[in-house]
Amino acid sequence: MPVSAIETGCIDLTLTPEQIGEHTEKILAQPRNLDQLRPAAGEPSKLSELFGILQARTRVDFANYKENTLNRRIARRMTALGIEDYESYVDFCRTNLDEVDALHRDLLISVTQFFRDPEQFRKLNEHLEKQLVNHGPGPIRVWVVGCATGEEAYSIAILIAEYLGGLHALTKNNVQIFATDIDQNAIEVARKGIYPISAAQDIPPNYLKEYFVLGENEITVRQELRSVTLFSRHNVFQDPPFINVNLVTIRNVLIYFNLALQERVLTRLHYSMAPGGLLFLGTSETVGEMGIYFEARQGADKIFGKRRGISGELTVSSSSPGTSYLRTRTLRKSAAQAAAEQAAQAELSLARSVAPNGLICTRNGDIIEVLGDISVYSEIRAGMSTSLNVKMLIDPLRSEASSLIAVSIRNEERRDGRWHSVSLPTGNRVQLQAFPFLNHKGGEVHCLLAINSKFEEEKELKFEEISDRDQREYVERMELEIRSTQEALQQTIEELQTANEELQSSNEELQSTNEEFQATNEELETSNEELQSTNEELLTVNEELQISSAERQALASELEAMLASSPYAVALADQALIIRRLSRVAQDVFGIGELPPTGLHLSHCHLPSGFPALAPIANTVLRLQETRRIPVLSGSDYYTLILSPVLDLHQKLIGLSITVTRFDNEPFNDVLRLVSKVTRVGFWTQNLQTDETYLSPESHAILGIDDETAGLSLDGLLARVHPEDRTSLQSRLDRLFVDGGSFEFEARFFDDTGNTLNIAGSLMVFQDSHGENIQLIGVCWDKAKFDERDLMLGCSVAVQNHLSVGIFSFDVMNNVPVWNPPMYGLLGYKQGTDVPSVEKLLERVHEEDRDFIKDGLQDVLTIGQSFHYQLRLRTSDGSYASGELFARARRDKAGRTTHVFGGLQLYRSGPE
Repeated sequence: MPVSAIETGCIDLTLTPEQIGEHTEKILAQPRNLDQLRPAAGEPSKLSELFGILQARTRVDFANYKENTLNRRIARRMTALGIEDYESYVDFCRTNLDEVDALHRDLLISVTQFFRDPEQFRKLNEHLEKQLVNHGPGPIRVWVVGCATGEEAYSIAILIAEYLGGLHALTKNNVQIFATDIDQNAIEVARKGIYPISAAQDIPPNYLKEYFVLGENEITVRQELRSVTLFSRHNVFQDPPFINVNLVTIRNVLIYFNLALQERVLTRLHYSMAPGGLLFLGTSETVGEMGIYFEARQGADKIFGKRRGISGELTVSSSSPGTSYLRTRTLRKSAAQAAAEQAAQAELSLARSVAPNGLICTRNGDIIEVLGDISVYSEIRAGMSTSLNVKMLIDPLRSEASSLIAVSIRNEERRDGRWHSVSLPTGNRVQLQAFPFLNHKGGEVHCLLAINSKFEEEKELKFEEISDRDQREYVERMELEIRSTQEALQQTIEELQTANEELQSSNEELQSTNEEFQATNEELETSNEELQSTNEELLTVNEELQISSAERQALASELEAMLASSPYAVALADQALIIRRLSRVAQDVFGIGELPPTGLHLSHCHLPSGFPALAPIANTVLRLQETRRIPVLSGSDYYTLILSPVLDLHQKLIGLSITVTRFDNEPFNDVLRLVSKVTRVGFWTQNLQTDETYLSPESHAILGIDDETAGLSLDGLLARVHPEDRTSLQSRLDRLFVDGGSFEFEARFFDDTGNTLNIAGSLMVFQDSHGENIQLIGVCWDKAKFDERDLMLGCSVAVQNHLSVGIFSFDVMNNVPVWNPPMYGLLGYKQGTDVPSVEKLLERVHEEDRDFIKDGLQDVLTIGQSFHYQLRLRTSDGSYASGELFARARRDKAGRTTHVFGGLQLYRSGPE
């Protein structure tokens, strides 16, 4: 399997493709019911026990993960194990730590790829370049949270390398990339930096050539990238965060957390980011309620900057302790960074000149910088939000501020508010002025809100200079206009307030709907992740299938080459008796010119004469799954037809093999000739279909036939049999042709001169696969000579036993001594128990004769001199008997002694 999937350790079962299909069918047969995992209203989560087991085993708390995601993964594990009841699964996890580890790996969906979402990476590259332009001394620090198998970390390393000028510019002193995850297995893969060749399709060609080493089935990240990337196991919501980080990426991780955990993680990331640092999120993620801490970058909806006041997050006066250290750090800043800070201070000075008392806020009214003293213009009371927002201004200004901010930012121009009558220490008239405030760092547009106040004295009207009538008309007209204006303004204000409230209500509803859509989108993204994980598993299976296919193709090529070069007739047929493969020799035997791509049925083969029909035999072999061996005679040639069942690795019948081997008669005949020559037994063979006959030279000599070149047919042999024996031999021969087998016979034969010969022999008949007699083989020997030899041997043994003559023989070349039975008796030894030897013979010889006998036997052995000597021999009762011992040597053509033989005979027995 692979190989790559098995090495990850993130698999449940290792199956063949056929077994994968069966297991998938089994899984689909069980409906995915998650109801038993969902808690009832008002009840704690049913997963709490499982959370405890996981935390005890892995030190990871999954309580704040989204339950829908957890339920799906747990249900997947239960289906894989065939467990239907959740409580049973919990009990199983308690007793099986391997399953807890497997569940932990499943919950950590380690799915990533190089340059995932290319458009987002393009925008990140643009903003990263803008940020790094003002980067001061010290290394560029990046934190990749939830790096999985490391592709994203290496992608960002490539972007930084491109900015710095290439691989040679990457050193640990100028770039530090921290890639963390809680999946240790994924971390190990990331550290190696070796990925399947399929990952190359996600990498731009120019990056692939420069930053990777391409292998046959894999790509390897170059050492320069790996040296600046540190992979470690880290839990982002439990372990301390890294600090002073220029870029934090946490992509497709927050979607698995609930809102509480998301805010907790984002707070930690905000703390870890350096001033001006960037936050890179996934396509389905947002900062949500944490927007007060992060500002979106222009033109990139998933890249955020760390929100901060213009004056900086920390202000230290020159008299504060530690200023020398701060001044030292300031001196170390780069010119670009100093210029950026000077620009920020210039903007701040300009803002203070425009608005001595005021504030800088976001589009939503969140205050990020306070200018001067606005305490008299603000109020805090019960029920208000504790966050810094323009809603904390006093009543005349509160309702006007939001509209002025929106209009000013939208139109990108100044907007003045009305003068309101108030009673404040700074004046009795107050006014708001809104100015759009552009961020030089490229962040979102802010608004500068200036608060102006003044004292205005109320002057009394002097009507002495105008007539009463004019005075009344003027006053009435002015009062009417003022009343009309006030009513219009009041109506407008009320309408605007009503519209604003309605819009705000609609906005809140839209925000709520947006949050629901976002939650749904996150769930869809999670499902997409799971589908992608499944897709990667399928890709792995596909790669394994391709490997298996390549192996099968190689095996098929090897099989074709073997069949093409095989000297035997071999054919392979399936269960439908269709020939799928066969050797070159089999093409000639079966009469097949070229095997068609669809195969050829056995019944269409053109076998030589004498071969049986293959289809019925093949059916029997497939049904019984037993091998059949059938001898066949075709013309004058013998064949063996072998049909055997073929089984696969699972012992499943898939077809049969057919093998035809030809029997070569010549070696067999050579063996018969050799045996006949050594044993002097004659033989003859006769092909019963062609009547071709062969008689060995020994047969001619035994039967008294002078012409050794002439063959003799069966009828000719029967004609030489004595009439009194011919009928019996003919009858037995007829039964042999019917029943088969063999028989032995004794009969009198006539030789060429008419003399009678007593002959013994044996006849055997061979039959083909159809039961037809095809070959007759016979052997014969001269029974009179065999009987005479047996008689002479028997007489010799009888005389030796009667005269008590012991005979011995010693094979010098093979060191084998032999005694006849009287020899054992004369020396007092037991045949079968005592081993014959010269030493045992000398033990029985009288001491005075022993040395002479020993020297005489040695002369026979060494120089071949005959030896004859009278001696005294001790018998079994302790007495001595006189006798004589003689010995002779037998030599080969080279004059070497091969045997020493002789005899021992006693005359009488008596005292020593």
